[in-house]
Amino acid sequence: LWALAGPLLLLGIYAFVFGQILKQRIAELPTDSYVFFVALALWPWMMFSDGVLRGLSSIQSNANLVKKVAFPHVLLVIASVMASFALHLAGFVAVLALLALTGSPVKLTGLPVAGGAILLLFLLTLGVAMFFAALQALMRDVEMAVAPAISMLHFLTPILYPLTMIPESFRDWLVWNPLSGIVMAIRHALLSGTAPAADPAFFAALMVTAFALSVGWWLFKRLSPYFEDFL
Repeated sequence: LWALAGPLLLLGIYAFVFGQILKQRIAELPTDSYVFFVALALWPWMMFSDGVLRGLSSIQSNANLVKKVAFPHVLLVIASVMASFALHLAGFVAVLALLALTGSPVKLTGLPVAGGAILLLFLLTLGVAMFFAALQALMRDVEMAVAPAISMLHFLTPILYPLTMIPESFRDWLVWNPLSGIVMAIRHALLSGTAPAADPAFFAALMVTAFALSVGWWLFKRLSPYFEDFL
């Protein structure tokens, strides 16, 4: 229940602060509802942020198991990330159903595209989580740096605003934030029912995800034999 209530409360706060107090410019949004606009990106963001933080601490929090049982340690990271995604994906489906019932134009034909983008998001989250889980097992203060970095990344991802509101001089840099391409693909699919056409942000997300998954797996595999010595 908290997995659904927490994001809903956050959505309500964003809608009040940005939609009412700061008067977000609705004319620049692809929909008339600011709540709908934010909701389509907020739950995917929660999947990523919660998945990274859970995966990051999965080795350290299961230190007794790692020390006593011989098994592939990466399973702990995968299980943590999968649990986060399952939890928030269920909440996302419930919110989409609620939005559809209240008149928001959710395009069900875009679900396959959105599903593919969420799979890409899962791979990105897994790569980042493996990288930091390996470091966290050796250096216990990694989590202290990652948590605020994720908070900052939240505002550098077009969740509360469309990318078109960013000045062009900064827009090219934000395109290389892989979450930008993934979030915009999910939002576009559920708003229009189609895949985004040749979006450079999505291609950047593909490349960064492949890089993160490769580096994360390499580092985790390299350090995994030494986890028992440092835990």
